[in-house]
Amino acid sequence: MRRFIEIMWLVISAVSLVEMAVGFNSEGWKGEHFQIFGILFVAATFMYFFRKRQRKRIEDRKNNS
Repeated sequence: MRRFIEIMWLVISAVSLVEMAVGFNSEGWKGEHFQIFGILFVAATFMYFFRKRQRKRIEDRKNNS
């Protein structure tokens, strides 16, 4: 289940990146569409790496016990 959540964060990040490109092409750097999906991209990428590190710690604890 934890890997599924990681993959979902990665998918959200990828979709946000595509939406950023669409927003950039239509409105440029200062477009609201670009900025919102830029923030979402950064947050989703952070959450992906955070959850991945958290899962590995949990797996290591289980293996060492």
